[in-house]
Amino acid sequence: MVLKIAFTSFLLLSVFSCGSNTTTEKSNAKVGLNQSTVQDLYIEHCSVCHGSDGKLGAAGAKDLTQSTLSATEVQNRIEKGKNGMPPMKELLGSKKNINSMTEYVLRMR
Repeated sequence: MVLKIAFTSFLLLSVFSCGSNTTTEKSNAKVGLNQSTVQDLYIEHCSVCHGSDGKLGAAGAKDLTQSTLSATEVQNRIEKGKNGMPPMKELLGSKKNINSMTEYVLRMR
């Protein structure tokens, strides 16, 4: 029973931490993202579930290195989220920034 409660707590924490948000990143998103900023945003908001290399798979997250999604599908997933993954459109702020994150994720393959 204790193990079940601990596991459930871990899953909830993982899901909610995937979508954390700060003002600094929102302001960065409005001026355009360079490669290190895209990586920093990925590490802060995505790596909890996907891992820093895209392979973690925590809380039901997919292994990004094995993804067969097209660039359009990846972009759509980033913008709108799916299942436990929250939408990142507001965090990234612009189509250019969403494209930068899409390219970053696709390079993990």
